[in-house]
Amino acid sequence: MGNHNSHRRSQSNSKEESKTSVPTRSESTKAYTPCLEKLFQKLELTADNNTEHPGEITKATFEKAFHGPLHVFGKLLYNQMCDNSRKERITREQFIKSGKEIVKMFDETAQHKYYFRLFANGKDNLDKEDALKMVNVSYALTLSSSMIPYSCSPHDDKLFESMALSMFGIKDTLNFDSFSKWLAQHCPHMFSGVHNWVHQILTGSKMPSELETAPFPLLERFVEGKYCMSMGMLWALSATIPYQYTHSAKEDSAQQDTSSGFKNPLLTSFHLLMKLARLSGCQSWTLLYDSCEHGLSLNRFTHHISSYNGPTITLISFEGRNMYCVAEDKGWSEGPVRFGGDDTMLIQLTPAYRVVQAGGPMVLWNEYERSLPQGIKIGKDDKSAVLFIPSDFDKIQHYGVNCGLTRLEVWGCGGTEAKKAQLKQKQWERKDIEKHRGRKLKLETNWNENPDKVLLNWGGIQTDHQHSREGGF
Repeated sequence: MGNHNSHRRSQSNSKEESKTSVPTRSESTKAYTPCLEKLFQKLELTADNNTEHPGEITKATFEKAFHGPLHVFGKLLYNQMCDNSRKERITREQFIKSGKEIVKMFDETAQHKYYFRLFANGKDNLDKEDALKMVNVSYALTLSSSMIPYSCSPHDDKLFESMALSMFGIKDTLNFDSFSKWLAQHCPHMFSGVHNWVHQILTGSKMPSELETAPFPLLERFVEGKYCMSMGMLWALSATIPYQYTHSAKEDSAQQDTSSGFKNPLLTSFHLLMKLARLSGCQSWTLLYDSCEHGLSLNRFTHHISSYNGPTITLISFEGRNMYCVAEDKGWSEGPVRFGGDDTMLIQLTPAYRVVQAGGPMVLWNEYERSLPQGIKIGKDDKSAVLFIPSDFDKIQHYGVNCGLTRLEVWGCGGTEAKKAQLKQKQWERKDIEKHRGRKLKLETNWNENPDKVLLNWGGIQTDHQHSREGGF
């Protein structure tokens, strides 16, 4: 489902994310050599002098540079740089040659082929263990490339298992063509953070341990376990949803201004990769509604998300370990007509990770039209909704089957400007209500002096009723 939209979505994302110019092949080759030589020298310095030969480093020395959750990647990267030849040593020349091949890959298709073969350990097919390793390592490298401290919760582990298993269906192994189709439809930017990290290491002449991490206060809330949204889920979604959810127009404008003077191909390459970095862009997301905090009701939902005119991420959790994400590229709009643009998506997170539908209009939020079901209907098909939440919010229909609704969570992705605009609109609405309330009280208090009463009396309409004469207004 949604296949015909994924190609269009990938094309639009590619256009948006290719505005920054890429240095030429000859420029890159010359610029990268000194960086790679310096990194090789650093690796040599960590070696045991009794086992090393001049101009070579052993497999053990190379792998020793990768710690913690990155250790697995160190083993895989060594094998890939040695063309999976099972060599116990790598020469300076081979290291530089392999490094150049990696850092010159800016095309995502080329990256997909390279990292598929890396995680398959040189094989033509990926098995389920390889796939789970791929997901876990890709997550760890994305955190590291964004300088975010590593964390992984039990909920993240379950999500990563869902991602890995959903690649295979009923198959036990996966070739590159099948994997590429899954990636294009369900998680097109899985390797963006991976390549970003590798690029930083190779061109920055940094050992993995030299990459600094810094606290991101606005992202730490996703580690605490307070919300449905976890750090692992944030990463998975950032690798799936369109560009506008993780980058505001204001941020793009600022980056464009900064990049206009870049001449050094290394700086230009790094800037391009940072522009594609998605996870750090999620720190501007704002919690609009949490049913655990605000109450699970349509009234509370309406109060907290109305007047927010920006893209949103809505998480819906219900019985059977089911969790869905509605990525809505336009502000929520109550009425008898479905809404949503080209970047709207419906994603199942667990127990299987997949993009169910893409492209709008997809969401119908109806409270007052009696000819239509009252509640929230999600799905592009008029006759068969994927999800339907009745207005009483006590259950959810999943493909027509009633299930217990557990939790709803809505995040605003429009940055600080969208949130400020919502607060301003809410403030205006409150003042308008108070204004009309004051006008009504004034009319009731001074009815005998009101010009409307005089006009009604002139028209022959009796306004002095018995109850008003006895008690007054």
